[in-house]
Amino acid sequence: MKTPRAQRRHFIWAGLLLTGVIGAGWLGWIAIQRHNIVAEHLPDRPELGSYPSDLIDLIAQAEGTARGYVRPAAGLAALSRFYHANGFYPAALLCYDGLRLLEPQGARWAHLPACILAEFGRLDEALPLERRAIELAPDYLPARLRLGDILLKNNQITEASAAYAAVLEREPGNPYALLGLARGAISHGAWTKAAEHLRLAVSRHPDFIGALSLLVTVDEHLGALAEVAALKAAIGKREFSDLTDEWLASLVEDCYDSYRLSVAAAVAKAAGDTTATHRHLERAIAIAPANSGYRRQLAALLTREGKLPEARVHLEKAVAAAPEDADSWLFLVQNLNALGETVQAEQMLTKGLSVCPLSPSLHLERARWWSKAGRPEEAILEYRESYRLRPSEASPLVELATVYFSVGRVDEAVAALREALLRQPAHPIAQATLALIAISQGDEAGARGWWNRVRLQPDTPPPAVETIRQAFQQQFGRSLP
Repeated sequence: MKTPRAQRRHFIWAGLLLTGVIGAGWLGWIAIQRHNIVAEHLPDRPELGSYPSDLIDLIAQAEGTARGYVRPAAGLAALSRFYHANGFYPAALLCYDGLRLLEPQGARWAHLPACILAEFGRLDEALPLERRAIELAPDYLPARLRLGDILLKNNQITEASAAYAAVLEREPGNPYALLGLARGAISHGAWTKAAEHLRLAVSRHPDFIGALSLLVTVDEHLGALAEVAALKAAIGKREFSDLTDEWLASLVEDCYDSYRLSVAAAVAKAAGDTTATHRHLERAIAIAPANSGYRRQLAALLTREGKLPEARVHLEKAVAAAPEDADSWLFLVQNLNALGETVQAEQMLTKGLSVCPLSPSLHLERARWWSKAGRPEEAILEYRESYRLRPSEASPLVELATVYFSVGRVDEAVAALREALLRQPAHPIAQATLALIAISQGDEAGARGWWNRVRLQPDTPPPAVETIRQAFQQQFGRSLP
């Protein structure tokens, strides 16, 4: 017969065993539930025949993890990244639906699908998801900015302004929030208020193209034409850079689509992230080594960095991979010229024209070579051929006029410039050259007429403007306004 103490021990062990059994059953039930959720949200594998085997293997591994009972959420999360990063959006959305059930406190699983839905105009579906993301991650400002953008596109201006204001409370001077407020103000016809928001954004972030570009429109509406000219000059050829969204941007590391990587490189370049630009282009080249365009992109970046020998390597590989790519030949010629390899540059230009005889850019480059070499007749023929192959382009005509003028064929020079202005009415060099021709011919009225057009053209190079001023002063003994 058991003693009372032995009986107590028996009951304790029996209780622990029962608790363990119940706990194991409960955990098993949870595991089964999670397994079932994944099964309902596991997309059919899309057609991946054109993608690298690395991506196919990674997707297979993620599917295996998702179907298991140990880490199904991790497997589904990996699948969501692979599908989202490579443009398989319906599959990614299905994964995100499952992840919100498996990990309801995960803000990413609301924000990332909201980005997809908003991109395709499904704003009513994106809104509740972005609101949920903000509830879960109130300090993640890209989610608040995306919410403002979605509301603005959905014509919910007051709510959008509140979303942007919430960003400014956390980060005063945020340029994207100020840009959003300006857009909202414009939709209400409050142009002056919009200008205030934009000028504040520019004062805090002078290089923010989004604010500068919209301010051009606002100042034009308000009649501030002098400010418009200054803004256009400041903008130049720079491009708008979208807001930095780390959760969204991180997906590019799982991208195996070379085109998408090249786009990501362009976005990173616009944002000033040179390291990411290099990384994305190098991955695009590794995935599609026969695509000369990606090598040209990287060569252009290396050239701006002063790394001409490295750029040359990529350009040589580009023309070898795609001999029909005239742009790669042109960039290679220009690269060799910059390196002082003029003999080889001329050889490559000749070779490029032999395989790309219909390239207007290569004929234009050949014309410039003949012009510099003091062979105007050959240059004239090449300029004409370049223009014949691309009649919408004004530059060959403008340069042709310069050659005509240098050999005394003034009437033909004027005719070429007037034809150029028919193609591009505001071409700054064409206007400036016609002003100089009028000055050389003693036509003061004509010179002043062209000068009035030149000085209103912000793209006219300052040296050209100064040359006109000096020539006018010497010819007529008077200063231009």
